[in-house]
Amino acid sequence: APQWEAQIEPVMLKCLESKPKLPGKTALVVDGSGSMFMAKISARSEINRFEAAAALAILVREVCEQCTIVVFSNNAFLIPPRRGFALRDALYTHAEKSNTYTQNGIQKAAEEGYDRIIVITDEQSHQTIYNPLAGTKAYMVNVASYQNGIGYGEWIHIDGWSEAILDYIEVSERCQTNS
Repeated sequence: APQWEAQIEPVMLKCLESKPKLPGKTALVVDGSGSMFMAKISARSEINRFEAAAALAILVREVCEQCTIVVFSNNAFLIPPRRGFALRDALYTHAEKSNTYTQNGIQKAAEEGYDRIIVITDEQSHQTIYNPLAGTKAYMVNVASYQNGIGYGEWIHIDGWSEAILDYIEVSERCQTNS
């Protein structure tokens, strides 16, 4: 609802102010390949996978102490620091909407360094997915949960998309720290 952006965005960002921040540096890697734009997230939905990924990226960005954002398709691009709907627009502008070279996005994030990496994708890839950087936390979020998965090994695999993913990551990491 672009006509309501000026009213929706401040309220959405304010709701996230009270959420605990994920400490350290987070790499947020968003799939900008063609399959993200072609398919809806479900038969009853009006939004495509990219819009779901962008919405989740906006939320994730707000709960990170530090956040590097990458979008990938054929190539991987660092996204300038943006918040809210401007982040969605930057992701859309840099998304090549072509092939799916997921490991290129993961590698770009590794070049920047991170304590945790969150990949938001429909889990289709033309490349083998390697383990994340040693000693880091890694999440593969599949917004098309009926598809086959690609991120296993050292990756924590999450199907679906909602703000509950943020709670899961925060609680999971807090429990690991306290044990």
